[in-house]
Amino acid sequence: MLMHKLSRLIKQISGWAAAALIAFVICDIACFAVYDPCHELSREHGSNTGFLLPDSFGVYGLEGYCIAGIDQRGYVNRRAELADDYYVVAGASHTEGLFIPQKKRYSDLLNDKIASDDKLHVINIGKSGNYFSVVLQHLDGILGEFPDAKGIIIETDSLAYDTKALYDSMAQAGYDPSETAENIVNSLSMRQKAVIKAKQALPLLRLWHKQYYTYIESKQEKTESGLLDPVFWQSEYEGGFETGLSDLMAFIRSKTDKQVIILYHPAVTLDADGKMRALTNNAEPYYERICPMYDIDFVDMTASFNAAYENEHIIPYGFANTTPGDGHINEKGHEMIAEELAKVIR
Repeated sequence: MLMHKLSRLIKQISGWAAAALIAFVICDIACFAVYDPCHELSREHGSNTGFLLPDSFGVYGLEGYCIAGIDQRGYVNRRAELADDYYVVAGASHTEGLFIPQKKRYSDLLNDKIASDDKLHVINIGKSGNYFSVVLQHLDGILGEFPDAKGIIIETDSLAYDTKALYDSMAQAGYDPSETAENIVNSLSMRQKAVIKAKQALPLLRLWHKQYYTYIESKQEKTESGLLDPVFWQSEYEGGFETGLSDLMAFIRSKTDKQVIILYHPAVTLDADGKMRALTNNAEPYYERICPMYDIDFVDMTASFNAAYENEHIIPYGFANTTPGDGHINEKGHEMIAEELAKVIR
């Protein structure tokens, strides 16, 4: 009797395990159509903090929907010959365009606005996590990797960098010309390559990992005071902020005589009365005043975003499958940014 019960229990557990395995396989296969991110290759001394696996593809369907193609250099660009007169676009996930279809991100649209041939006139080196200060810390890398660039466009969705952060942004990561995507791939051990293959075969585990951290973040109290506390910023503005910002712009200009454009697109929020409001710490006037002193263009998308909402009820952030006004820039937002950048470049 005992053996019979034990046998039944083993069969039942085996059935549960088989069902769980089948469910896992089905969900994992489904992920290839919904969320299958590109594999990342980190580096220390380059134009950004890492490459994406060259000549690979990724699927991003958690915000909007995008099948991202990675070029032979390890960046999110169309496969094309680099033109002689090209611009470098650097920034974080908004620039990388994780959730925007190919040719719809602002770098692609800008490319088509300033050139009519099939060459690449705007090369996008955007990388998630490469915020304003991180991009500036890799300025030597950008100039080293792209010495013939006509100009550099630096994207940021926040100006909430205090005086200390402005000075910290000048610390350079340096440039190592051997840190190319091809060399990094070739230097991977068999074990590292096997790990990459396993991650590519199991997108469901990567989705669970992402959802877990999204859940943890959602449990944290959300407040604007952390970055936009008016009392803190007033003390900054009355202190050394203006000098720090001037020193930073002087530092950038000392590195290069190329055209430099700082692209600022503020985050927005929708108030209870239906109004869209740009989140700000009121640093814009300082950038507007100081950047031109060093022949640096400052493009502020606030007015364009506000006009689009007031005239056409267009919200630049959020997708049909997410919350309006939240998350990453949508296609309309990318279109507006490309238009403003084209005006400056023209």
